[in-house]
Amino acid sequence: MTRVSAAILLCPFWAFAAALSGQVTAPGNQGVANARVWVEAGLGAALLETRTDATGSFSFDSLPAGLLGVFAYADGYAFNGASVNAGPADDIKDVRITMLAPGTVGGRVVDTRGKPVAGARITRVLLQGDATVGVPCAKLAQFGFEEPASDAEGRFTVPLLPTGAKVALKVGHPSYAQQSVGDLTVGETAARVQLYEGVLLRGSVRSRNGGAAVSNATIVISTAREPITTTLAKSDISGNFMVRLNPGAYLYQSASMELRSPGWEKLTVSGQEPTQEVVLRVAGTGTIRGDVRDAVTSSPIAGARVALSAFGSRAAIVTTGASGTFEFTAVEGENTVEVKPAAGYVKPERPYVTLSVKQGETAVLPTYWLRPLPAYRVVVVDADQKPVPGVIVRLIRPMQYRWYVTDDAGSVSLNVASVPASGKIVGMAEHPQRREGALFSLDAGTAKDAKVQLLALGAVSGTVVTAKDKPIEGAIVGGLFQSDADDEPLPLWRTTTGADGRFVWNNAVPLVPAACLANAGNDLFGRSIPFNIAPAATQDVGRIVIREPDDAKDKRVVKSKGLAGKKLEWYTGKTVSGTLPSPDELRVGRAAVVVYTAPGEAAMVIDALSSAHRTLRNSDLLCVAVVDGVYSGAAPDNVLVMQGKSPGPATTYVLDSTGRVAVETLGMPPASAFVPAG
Repeated sequence: MTRVSAAILLCPFWAFAAALSGQVTAPGNQGVANARVWVEAGLGAALLETRTDATGSFSFDSLPAGLLGVFAYADGYAFNGASVNAGPADDIKDVRITMLAPGTVGGRVVDTRGKPVAGARITRVLLQGDATVGVPCAKLAQFGFEEPASDAEGRFTVPLLPTGAKVALKVGHPSYAQQSVGDLTVGETAARVQLYEGVLLRGSVRSRNGGAAVSNATIVISTAREPITTTLAKSDISGNFMVRLNPGAYLYQSASMELRSPGWEKLTVSGQEPTQEVVLRVAGTGTIRGDVRDAVTSSPIAGARVALSAFGSRAAIVTTGASGTFEFTAVEGENTVEVKPAAGYVKPERPYVTLSVKQGETAVLPTYWLRPLPAYRVVVVDADQKPVPGVIVRLIRPMQYRWYVTDDAGSVSLNVASVPASGKIVGMAEHPQRREGALFSLDAGTAKDAKVQLLALGAVSGTVVTAKDKPIEGAIVGGLFQSDADDEPLPLWRTTTGADGRFVWNNAVPLVPAACLANAGNDLFGRSIPFNIAPAATQDVGRIVIREPDDAKDKRVVKSKGLAGKKLEWYTGKTVSGTLPSPDELRVGRAAVVVYTAPGEAAMVIDALSSAHRTLRNSDLLCVAVVDGVYSGAAPDNVLVMQGKSPGPATTYVLDSTGRVAVETLGMPPASAFVPAG
């Protein structure tokens, strides 16, 4: 750890603030004039508002650093927006918000006895599209929007949401603990929100020196485990606050620009007593600022995570923006700043800096210099040790949703964003025209070339059954690399079982110690015997038994359908981008790769499918991304984007020329699977 004193510049203010600009558009990319645009710079912050000009453009200046929620509304449209990370000196441009048709989510709020709860407020809506953003209904009330609330029958309706989008609701009531409900689709009318009385948490906010009551302090209470939800409270004139919480583990702190607690404090709400009491100690604050740069080019590094701790407690984590700068509001006294490994860079040798912060002053840290990770080169050869061009290489640790392709010399350079904890980079090489492949491992500590020899792929099969020997349909089966005991499991492939419980994987890499792991949902697993396939060989692992525990009636096998050999009607939903084949083509069948994805991962999936299509150069192969929710981003001409939900446990289906499922898997399919699909 490095202690910094004289090397830190103390100054009364920082000359930089973030700026943000962009455009609000209709689905056809026309600018929407006079749209209302807001920025929310934190859950406890007030909203900032502006309006778009005649071209739909908008801008904000002098914004605080951190994660900013940017959202818009215009007559005839729904709310929509994006979350943007801003450094203290960033000038963020080209934020695009696409306005969509409005819809509603409706439902009913009930108590633990199923009786309606009147007056429950929907305080916030999380829009879970290709860009996620929260819409603070409670704060919008001062801008002329009515905060949705339940009526005497407990019924509620939330309007002005993008039709077909996935959303989550935060519901509050003074007599109940706050409740969040997610995975709702706009258009639903029967959402059910159950509220619990919870435990009444009584607290007080006191100054660290003297114990004086602190009024109007914002208290942030966050769940300690996923899914993360946040509850806010304010202290009254006596420094006291009250809030209801469901039993569980929490982290809490008081945070403001003037006074704050040193960091996140742990809180366990047991539920054994109807009330609990806490005291938060706060102190004056100063500011810590710094920047992170590339040690080779001196360019600023965006996306570096920087953590602040004070008096042994974690206080905050921020991410650098395009300027590479970061900023913390820190409690006076001793603080520690840590720079985490940034994507594409080696972990810094001295990531910690400890400093003393004075109230009202700004400390500017020396620049953090990070060294880029080296490029790793792989040469793929055949049995005669001759280089093989056009081989598809993909990384499975760290997992990447992209393909690399070897050049005429059989060589390819691999770039990773982070080094696995084991220090080993693991990948797979596959020939796109022949059933050949190989697994390889690289030592991340060196940048030496690795030679990979292709071998004939094998096949693995088996049957997943219950303890009563009944077949389990729709179980997910994965091939796991049997490596050292200290290594985490490494999945090589995944597929699903059919109605008879059978699975077959025809693209198994040979000479790799492996075992099959079957998952039937509800944390119910079964494991096969270990095996090691010879080149071009087949291996039946027999029965994989999944047992339902007698002492946990809620842990039962989840019933789902496998689709191998069946027609997949992926085309029944809304077309988002591209041209759907004619009804005659769809009736006969069309070779295709269909990947179902959440909106937040849609852009990555679309890019990967587009790259795969270009690599394979198969114009007859249709690449389709089906988004479970709203997607308003860009899409290339060689990928068709639809809206819909996966019909089974798999996310990816390779269809043959009759439109029937040839391969079911999760993530990108093996390269060799694209050939039979044509």
